[in-house]
Amino acid sequence: MNKIFICLIFYINLSSVTFADTSKEKLPIPRFVTMKFGEVNVRTGPAVDCPIEWVFVRKGEPIEIIAEYEQWRKIRDVSEEGGWVHASVLSAKRSVILISKNIMPLISSPRSYDHIVVQLKPKIRCNLVKCKSDWCQVVCKSYKGWIEKKFLWGVYPDE
Repeated sequence: MNKIFICLIFYINLSSVTFADTSKEKLPIPRFVTMKFGEVNVRTGPAVDCPIEWVFVRKGEPIEIIAEYEQWRKIRDVSEEGGWVHASVLSAKRSVILISKNIMPLISSPRSYDHIVVQLKPKIRCNLVKCKSDWCQVVCKSYKGWIEKKFLWGVYPDE
């Protein structure tokens, strides 16, 4: 019985080491993420004792990570405002912002303007579902459809 218990403890310890190694896998920089909380302090440097430069107040806002230092991420938003935040306040969920100056149609399928789901106002925030070629599928409020990638901030041209 003791041998089984010791083997089980050894297996659990070995498993946790394996999981710890995969969590340190490097993600690409730059990359897009979203704000996990509705109020996030943005600091002048990558430490708690660095001054707070400004505060993000929108949960789900798309953010671009442009640098990393330990558990800190240097970020910027659609307006090119940026600073340092702790990694724990960011989510891997993706959202986008419509950057067109005009109202844009959200359509039911790529390249098919026969069925317009809804007209989107500039600067609306939408959840990103997926991208194919030059088109992205998004959910804006309760509407799901496709829009050209070039009109979105929060996704790269090669995604």
